Amino acid sequence: MKIKLLSFAMMGLVLIMNVSCAPDTETHQVTTPVLDLKAVGPLFEGSNTSTATWKFSLNDLFPEIEGDIVVDKARITSITVKPRSDMDFPKVGKMVMEMKSKYTSMTRIGLLESNIQIDKSYDLQIAGKQEELETAFEDERITFVGDFDMLQEDFYDDVVFDLQVTFEVETLK
Repeated sequence: MKIKLLSFAMMGLVLIMNVSCAPDTETHQVTTPVLDLKAVGPLFEGSNTSTATWKFSLNDLFPEIEGDIVVDKARITSITVKPRSDMDFPKVGKMVMEMKSKYTSMTRIGLLESNIQIDKSYDLQIAGKQEELETAFEDERITFVGDFDMLQEDFYDDVVFDLQVTFEVETLK
């Protein structure tokens, strides 16, 4: 009985030490500008790839932080795509969204399972497992890759979506 009580007290002490020694962080919401997620034609029935690159500076994103900016944690909270309304647009099915930066591997970040219609905005389902986002922010350049299904045979123009991604980013104080 005394050993169990002592073990329980030691685990509580270790837990308190972990929480009290954790670094102080500050949470920020960061939203990309509206990006051109573009697939260059000609495009054919089946899977096609569109890309958009977001270049940024941590100093511009977090101007209130003095000194070195350290991204402790990051996660995506929303991904919105909308077909560009001023262009011809083919019949398009589901979309898988991935991201990549210089020092990260390609990571799936979202999914849209419905067919895409013109003049309608879509919020993608966010991936439950999000890896290497902190490293991607430190790279200061993220490429988003949208793989979508063409439902018609041929389309000879470019296909452009408006893309906007929102992140929750924790930085060290």
